Amino acid sequence: MQLKFDLNAGTLYISLSDHEVSRTREVDDNTNVDVDAAGEVVGIEVISTQHPWPLSRILADYSLPAGEEAHLRAYFYLPAPAAAQAVMPQPAMPPPPQVGIAPPAVLVAA
Repeated sequence: MQLKFDLNAGTLYISLSDHEVSRTREVDDNTNVDVDAAGEVVGIEVISTQHPWPLSRILADYSLPAGEEAHLRAYFYLPAPAAAQAVMPQPAMPPPPQVGIAPPAVLVAA
């Protein structure tokens, strides 16, 4: 995956493959997906990064290699689908420390 950001225009192109673009599909007014002759995603064009763009919709509608999808989710802070989250174990969190209260064994009667 390669990201190309034009600072002057505020556009972003996410290149996912070196295949030749066969056609461009409009996702919304701000987002296009380039696909090759086999229908595989070649790249994603975001016309203005100042406006929201539907990454979750693109991931739902188009097949991307699992590694590329994971990179996109991580880079653009998009959580994994609920089914994938249910499978991932959650780390156990220790109870928060009690501030200002000494443990009972430390207290001494005067």
